[in-house]
Amino acid sequence: MQRTYVFALLLAGMVAGNASAQSTSGPTSNPQAPAARTQSDYYVPLFGVTAGIAIPVGRLSDDHAAGYVLGGVVEYAVSGQPYSLRGEATYQRFSLKEGHTGDDMNLLSLGTTIVYRLQKSTAQTFVSGGIAIYNATREGTRPGFNVGTGVEIPLTGFSAVAEARLHMMLADGRPIITLPLTVGVRF
Repeated sequence: MQRTYVFALLLAGMVAGNASAQSTSGPTSNPQAPAARTQSDYYVPLFGVTAGIAIPVGRLSDDHAAGYVLGGVVEYAVSGQPYSLRGEATYQRFSLKEGHTGDDMNLLSLGTTIVYRLQKSTAQTFVSGGIAIYNATREGTRPGFNVGTGVEIPLTGFSAVAEARLHMMLADGRPIITLPLTVGVRF
């Protein structure tokens, strides 16, 4: 019982001493917010989520209307280098147009992308390109690739990202092509 009182007294003394040291430690100023990480540390990845509109192109647009896209990314970069490696998973959904027969189209992809930052400034523009495995309704699982461009804007503690991509799933006959326009955050 006596140990508990001694421990509580020591803890209260440390808290009071820390508070008084902070209040008397010179002129006060507003602390600056931490800078957003636009690149990962060597072994600490950046995580992110994206959402937006997915526009069907080519044969997919014959029967399907524009849909939506959801995604998640994990990105690794070497400090001071303009490139990074991104792993990503996306889900795109396209509704069947009225008066057409068939099913809605779901397009899942899992792949890797190389991101190259074009300039070192507050708003960083970038280009990207990569390969993926795609799975589409009635089409099965096939390889494909993607290319795109975007801009990343650092904010307090995270970054906002806007991106336009072109995804091409290599299928029998004509490929399945989509154009997702997304916004997202990275932290």
